[in-house]
This record gives sequence, structure tokens and C-alpha cells, in this order.
Amino acid sequence: MKKILLLLLLCLSVLAFSDAGIRLSGNRLKQGGFFYVEYPAEKDCEVIFSRGPKSPRAYKRGDKKYVFIPVHYSTPAGTYPLSVREEGRTVFSDAIVVEDGNFKKSYLTVTKTMAEKRSDKNLQAGTDKIAEAKKNSLKEKQWSGKFLNPTGIKSSDNFGSMRFVNKKVVGYHSGLDYPVPKGSTLKAANNGKVIFAQKLTTTGNTLVIDHGMNIFSSYSHLSAFAVQEGQMVKKGDVIGKSGDTGFVTGPHLHFVISIGSTAVNPSLFLNAAVLENE
Repeated sequence: MKKILLLLLLCLSVLAFSDAGIRLSGNRLKQGGFFYVEYPAEKDCEVIFSRGPKSPRAYKRGDKKYVFIPVHYSTPAGTYPLSVREEGRTVFSDAIVVEDGNFKKSYLTVTKTMAEKRSDKNLQAGTDKIAEAKKNSLKEKQWSGKFLNPTGIKSSDNFGSMRFVNKKVVGYHSGLDYPVPKGSTLKAANNGKVIFAQKLTTTGNTLVIDHGMNIFSSYSHLSAFAVQEGQMVKKGDVIGKSGDTGFVTGPHLHFVISIGSTAVNPSLFLNAAVLENE
């Protein structure tokens, strides 16, 4: 009898939470995916997900607040708890199912000099610089609808593929590669603000656009920039030219979309609107 009462109380808690207009965009996704929690703007909620950011940010849009939760591509497939707290009290909990992304493997053979460009030290230096630029994302949503393919051609390397360099595992592919010739025109995937346009050892000439609400796109290995830091751009604006700077085996664009500092599958943004009510 006690178990039945407990189940009833849990169900009532969920129903009350839903009736208050607080909901999830979904509770089943693949590695490298994302979901968001939506709730009334007048509420101050804390979203806790063990496989996501420790303190995910909430962004107001109209009469709602949104918290985007990325799931890293290396997160083991499984079921993980999500809870939402208000004034120190858990008002909702759910189980998030992370499915296997079925990532492929890719193999690269490079010279010792080229391999050094991808050293842990150089990778971390670039990561730190970009993380600093991302600290204060624009509070207002800048993007509009689906994101644009920056090149107009099909990608050649899949997101999340396990990378082998000179027969050693070095990590996972954080974005999509587009094999465009050096000097090809690159376009902004969506509206936003250029927050980073600098040369890094690993990713070469790298440009990052803040699309608001902690969503960013980045473009690496450029041969030239057509915009500068602090500039606002529109979807489709020319932002630079492709190249072969940094750690590369040939000219291409490395395109990444991230929520905060966590890279997610760009295809999710290219194929569908980010918010269901856009």
C-alpha cells in the first residue's frame, strides 16, 4: 500500500510540474545530441544532469526560460537521471536515455612536425582561448530557423568518429569536415556575433560565432578572415575563405557547433530548428 501511495505522489508531482508549463524537449537522444528544459520565466530553477554541465545557464525568451543540455559524444550509452529543483526542492525528475551514436573510425598518417601541432599542450592552449571568448554568451536568441551549411557541399568526415593519428587513438572528431579547395568562400551558419577570429596552432585560423543562449558555431583551418571580432553577421554572410592552416592533411573546413564548450552533432542544427516553437 505504501509503495502505491508513493507512486501516486510521484505521478502527481510530475503532473503538477507539467501543468506549470515546465517540460523537456525530449528524453531520448544519441551521443553528441542535446535536449533543453523549458519553464516559466518567473521561476528560478536548477537543472541537474550528471552527464551535462555542472551549472547550465538559463536564458529568457518571452515568457519562458530555456536551459540547453549537451551530451558529450564520449558519454557511454545508458540511462541517466535528470532532476529540476526549485528553492532547494526537487520538483521534477526524469530518466534521459543516451543511445550509441554508432560512430565510425578514421585514420590519418602525418609527419612528426604535423602531429606536434595536435599535441596536448597545443590543443589545450586553443581550447582555453576559445573557452574564454565564450564566457558571456549573448542573452538573446540571435539565430533564425535551421542552420546553414557553410560551404554548400556534402561533408566528408562524420561527427564523433574515433580518430587515429599515426596508428594511435587521439580522440573523437568534434564536427563535420567539408573538403573544399583552398580559397573557397565560407558563409555564416546563422545570425550572431563574431567573438573569436585568431590563429591557433591546432585548428589554424579559427573563427567562432555566438548565436546567443550559449550556442556557438566555429570554423577552422581558414586561409583568410572576412570579418573581425565584435562584428555582427547574418546567416549567409561571407565570413572567410577555406584553407589548410593548423593540423591538416589537406585543405578543408572543420565546422563545429557547440553548446557552451561541448561540441554536439552539427547535423541536428542543419536539419531541424533548434527550438520546437520557432
